[in-house]
Amino acid sequence: MDDNNSDIVYGQRGALPVPRGATPGDLSIEPESGEQYMLRVRMEAASIPNVVVANNRHQILLASNPDKRPLVANNPASHPLPPDSVAQPSTEWLSHFEHYFAQQRRCFRAALSATNIPANPSVPGIGQLREWKSYCYEVSDASCQMLATLAHIDQPMAMRLLKWMTAWLSKDQLRRVEAIWMWYLLLSLDSLLDHEDTHALRELCRTLLRIRSIIATNFTHARGEEIAALNILIAAVTRGYRQHDLE
Repeated sequence: MDDNNSDIVYGQRGALPVPRGATPGDLSIEPESGEQYMLRVRMEAASIPNVVVANNRHQILLASNPDKRPLVANNPASHPLPPDSVAQPSTEWLSHFEHYFAQQRRCFRAALSATNIPANPSVPGIGQLREWKSYCYEVSDASCQMLATLAHIDQPMAMRLLKWMTAWLSKDQLRRVEAIWMWYLLLSLDSLLDHEDTHALRELCRTLLRIRSIIATNFTHARGEEIAALNILIAAVTRGYRQHDLE
């Protein structure tokens, strides 16, 4: 395992942990293991240029979107942009993300099916909430252990973890470990959910929306990657599981 991954924060390359010696394999076919999947995600992320937020982003947004220009000319302060509008992704991005999520979900579920599960995985019991919380926060950068865990648990346990994580979230912060677990848990779910599971995902989405709104109110460049992570998780629910009304 690459020990240098333990202190990676938002905005740094290689945020997903990959064991030493892992290879991407044949890129023309789906990954044969979870390690291959994570390495390909890292390679894809490394090819994307860093995002730079302009200092005059409000003026740029107003100039590029006539619907959000102030009604009084030459007075931008008369109708300032709502904080959430700065943080919200575009409709075009959401449309692309819907296809991306479906593709990633197929690949990740295939990777889970190919993951070797230990005969006696050292994971907490079904109802051990406190033990699961410690486990999730400690195993965040151990990709092999995380994949084995996700391959071991069934859908009811995955949903239980998502419900617990919704309760664990801070009211004004998304921690990297939480983002990683929730992303892979969302990828691991079946596409057809019952009413109770759908309600749980909607509650998670509403919680993430509230966090994004609070962060956007006092937005700084340092929290740009956190907003991006929130948008990805929110879109995973609204587009990946067709809860469009929450957007």
